[in-house]
Amino acid sequence: MSDDWKVTDLNDVVVKKKEISGTSPVDIYLPYDEPSEDVSWLMDLARAEEDIDKTGMINYDAASSPERVLKDATISYLKYLRNYTTKLAGIFNSHKSLASSGVKVYGISNTEADFMVFRNSLKLMFSAQRPGVIQISFNAHTGAFFTSPTVTPSGTAEQIGDVIHAQLGPFNEAIWTYQGRKINNHEMVRYFLTRFIQNSAR
Repeated sequence: MSDDWKVTDLNDVVVKKKEISGTSPVDIYLPYDEPSEDVSWLMDLARAEEDIDKTGMINYDAASSPERVLKDATISYLKYLRNYTTKLAGIFNSHKSLASSGVKVYGISNTEADFMVFRNSLKLMFSAQRPGVIQISFNAHTGAFFTSPTVTPSGTAEQIGDVIHAQLGPFNEAIWTYQGRKINNHEMVRYFLTRFIQNSAR
């Protein structure tokens, strides 16, 4: 990596100063292909050993169960999506003259990693429905969704958010999919953020 590139304090992004004619230098953020490495599993292993020493009981199955793996993967993925979305929102905001027209990203209280993108009364929500399932939906102050209708088995259209699922691959790797197809993280965020910005413009 050349000297004009640097890794930010968030491991999933590298940044480069770019000169634009007639303007001040701006930060260009380029995410790595994969989310930043999560080493919480090492801390969990250390805690498990400490518990064994204290209680004399061994239970490794709970930590490696599919339910636990999916729960941890869901939280980690939401944190990654929030981190990446926040970086992109910062780039967009840097090109807006009015701070009031900027995009804001907030965590949702009483959740482990849910978050929303907000501007001009429109919300883009990323929320865990259960381990391995994340709903992404647009919501205005009226409560109406701005998503494409989903056709129910009865043939009627129901306005709900898009849903992505995690499938466990080799070695308990969580593979995120939409309608059975693997997701390109960057293109997915680009798609939803583009729709959000266009629909929240005044």
